[in-house]
Amino acid sequence: MTTATDAVTASTPPLSAEYAMMPRMPMRTGPLIGRDTDLSRLADAVGLHPDGGAGPGGVVVLSGDAGIGKSRIVSRLVADATDSGWFTAVGHCVGQAGSNLAYLPFVELVGAVDAGHPEVVERVLAGHPALGHLLPGRVDAPGAVPTPAPAQATDPGQVAEAVHALLSALGAEQPSLVVVEDVHWADHSSRDLVTLLLTRGFPTAVGLVVTYRSDDLHRRHPLHDTLAVWARIAGLEHVELAPLPDAAVRELVAALDGPSADGPSLDAETAGEIARRSEGNPFFAEELVASAAAGQSLTGGLGRVLRARVEQLDDTAQRVLHAAALKGGQLIGHELLSRVTGLPDETLEAALAAAVEHHVLEACWPPAYTFRHALLGEAVADGLLPGERLRLHRAYAAVLAEHPDLAPASELARHAAAVGDLQTAVRASRAAAEAAMTVGGPQEALLHLERALSWLGEDDPQRDEVTLLASRAAMVAGEPIRAVDLLRDRLDHPGSGQQPGARADLLATLVIRSRMLDLPVDSIALTDEALSLLGDEAEERRVRVLVARVQALVDTGSFLEAAVVGNEASMLAERLGLTATLAELRTILARVLEAQQDLDAVEAHLRSVVRDLAPDDPLLLRALHQLASLAHRRGDLPGSLALYDQGAEAARRLHREWAPWGQECRLLGGLTAYELGDWDGSARRLDLTGRPAPQPGRAIFTAAALSVRAGRGEPVGSEVIEELRRWWAVDSLCVVQTVMPAIDLLGQAGDLEGLLDLVEAGVRVLDAAWGDYHALARMAALVAGQAAALAPPADPALRSRALSLVDELADRARLIGGLRPAVEKASRPVFERSTPGPLEDTSRETWAWLVRLEAELLRLQRVAGTVDPPPVEELVDAWRGSVAAFERYGHVFEVARSRARLAEALRAAGDDAGSRQVAEQARAVAERLGARPLLGELDLLGGVRQAELTPRELEVLRLLAEGRTNGQIGRQLYISTKTVSVHVSNLLAKLGASGRTEAAAIARRRGLA
Repeated sequence: MTTATDAVTASTPPLSAEYAMMPRMPMRTGPLIGRDTDLSRLADAVGLHPDGGAGPGGVVVLSGDAGIGKSRIVSRLVADATDSGWFTAVGHCVGQAGSNLAYLPFVELVGAVDAGHPEVVERVLAGHPALGHLLPGRVDAPGAVPTPAPAQATDPGQVAEAVHALLSALGAEQPSLVVVEDVHWADHSSRDLVTLLLTRGFPTAVGLVVTYRSDDLHRRHPLHDTLAVWARIAGLEHVELAPLPDAAVRELVAALDGPSADGPSLDAETAGEIARRSEGNPFFAEELVASAAAGQSLTGGLGRVLRARVEQLDDTAQRVLHAAALKGGQLIGHELLSRVTGLPDETLEAALAAAVEHHVLEACWPPAYTFRHALLGEAVADGLLPGERLRLHRAYAAVLAEHPDLAPASELARHAAAVGDLQTAVRASRAAAEAAMTVGGPQEALLHLERALSWLGEDDPQRDEVTLLASRAAMVAGEPIRAVDLLRDRLDHPGSGQQPGARADLLATLVIRSRMLDLPVDSIALTDEALSLLGDEAEERRVRVLVARVQALVDTGSFLEAAVVGNEASMLAERLGLTATLAELRTILARVLEAQQDLDAVEAHLRSVVRDLAPDDPLLLRALHQLASLAHRRGDLPGSLALYDQGAEAARRLHREWAPWGQECRLLGGLTAYELGDWDGSARRLDLTGRPAPQPGRAIFTAAALSVRAGRGEPVGSEVIEELRRWWAVDSLCVVQTVMPAIDLLGQAGDLEGLLDLVEAGVRVLDAAWGDYHALARMAALVAGQAAALAPPADPALRSRALSLVDELADRARLIGGLRPAVEKASRPVFERSTPGPLEDTSRETWAWLVRLEAELLRLQRVAGTVDPPPVEELVDAWRGSVAAFERYGHVFEVARSRARLAEALRAAGDDAGSRQVAEQARAVAERLGARPLLGELDLLGGVRQAELTPRELEVLRLLAEGRTNGQIGRQLYISTKTVSVHVSNLLAKLGASGRTEAAAIARRRGLA
């Protein structure tokens, strides 16, 4: 049996690699009082003692305040697991500087597995070489490199898959318990990896316990949003350690003050005071007992109590503790501590021995030390005098500058900044950012680079380059707003020494990155300025500016000029050997081909680009996205979905799921699956459960997922729509994805006024951002459809407003169908643009919705009480056309919804047999999709067929639909009000209506009034 505390052999890596190896620390043991129930819950959650046919394994999150006993209860769980024959391993997250080190706890965990089951590691490494990046001490591991030599960029997705595969293989070899402690200090990449492990679970006997300090989680704490994701993971057990009850604390105090305790026993009054003052915190109680036994006062806070423990040591030992406390993180290596303190070996070892003996420090192997509890280290650091703190920072900076292998570059940056050596701090932060990007941690890289920017003056020539690096990290991390803001800030505050070439780079980068958002940017003017700053000499910077110019021209529809500039840029890039830039230009210029040639030529061009790209080239995402969008426009929805999924998979592989084009592939894949009638597949692609997502990406995905919810009639609170509207000004795609399903959601709720308000607000935003856009066709058809149901019984002002909006949208939509791309903004989602040629072939989605719009307009005219309503035969033909259009396009749900409306029209025309046949076809699809609102519409149609209305009931219904009261109907028909009331009750029952308003709407839709 192997555990995380097995002895380290002679092959242990040298101390210079100690940070990468994160050596395993001995687990603390002691009285575990008052935690039997919590321990039992933990054991059950990880399947330590399974019963009822269940197997071992499971995931659990353990939380509680600092000192509440998380480590102690985990220690007992680990001991129990070890006694039961399980393999155990613990990975620790570290505070301060350590929170910026990608995958730190998993380096420790993987090292533990390698020490206990090297054969399992060997097997997994063969299929998952990315695991080697978590084994820096294993020089034979694929991808492993000695620190601090640079490595190839590592995909976090591959790292995550490797860790999951390793733990799964480990569980197949031996039941295993894995613990990740203190994730409130975890780096972004580790948090994401923990989330993946919790979400997936394990197919083998693996128990996973994750712990964090709940009292550390302020509103802006990075773990806060992650916990919201964890709360939605099915099957995840969450154990919150509450303060111990008074009786348990008294028992703990008595145990600590028993016969084996050092010093005199505590009197009952002191023991009671300790139990009261500890407030159920076991560690506080322990510290108070220790202070009381040493004759210390019980007054003051915990920091004073903790510092009192330290002050019992001599000056040399306290000096060592001060150095260890300021280092940051949980662990400090012996060599680093020795160099910082400058003490002779014998003196340092004696001081360390005293600190360990007094339970202030704990030692581990290879030689390194940690405070017995993080609160001890924090208390010591807080008590440092300003001068003492400055001297220690200076000592750390000097040692780490000379020996960078003793700690990560981020620590050198922190200490150098503290003593005012900002140039060293900036260099170290850039090195830390590069290391973070290497292992797929763009969030950590952004943190390091923004910290470096805070240390650089406006006139520092480095500021431009660091700004570009930070903007890139923000884009890869899925934070486009931050990426653009960083560039704008530098352009607005250039300082006095900004070089023209550097400014041109910033301007070109802003053009490329701002197009991912709908922000007011004059890209042509920006590239004009950039070109004016450069000479005519052939250089890489000029190529970058020309590429931005081509993109700006394409985005504004200036295709001829774009072709000319693109040719110049291509020739220059070819002369300089810039193959990646050439591929990017070919992708951009596909838009020019799209405007000038047939779609077959565009497809052939893009496929040639894809063939020429390497599998790890980020440009592949854009090329696949354009190919998928092209297939979508041509009505090849299955082919489009396959390409979108291919792009989404490539984005996962390249760790660019939230970077440009990566998230769009996954988003549009989800929407295409919705159109194909794979609503479960759509929900799966758009689901963000277990996946922390940046904004505005999260908002757009949330909005897109509303399509399935609306189709299934699931309730959606108004607060959801209001939250999504916050992001409309940032990305207009969020407007489209919000408004379309919201039209149906508000229509189903009968809220015509809210529907009109939302559509008008959305149109204003889209008009300002996009000008003319194909989404108008769908929007107009949906609004007309809901107006046919809701407008007739509405008050005259609201009805007039609804009809006016429908007319306005319909007129604009008809014009959109004939637009040429030269008058459109090409940055529009490609499926919303048109090209020369029949609309049915070049933009089949828009064509289908325009056909549907005409049918909805005829339906609205018949129920709105127009003077000369269209004949029912015309209505039948229009709905037959809508069915055929959506069948050709491939939109499964809209085919069924058009069939339901066709069934209404056939019934109004007297073709009951045809109506029943078409309605049953629509019902089969609605039942498969779980489309409850459509099923309700079909039920109402069937209800009228099954219970025919009498001639008198039809007379009453017509007058009711005109808004007459029972008394007015009775006077006109010469019958009593009571008789009218009976007729109205029968009508409601036969129509399946909940009230007079709904009965009137049904009558108009069915042509009965």
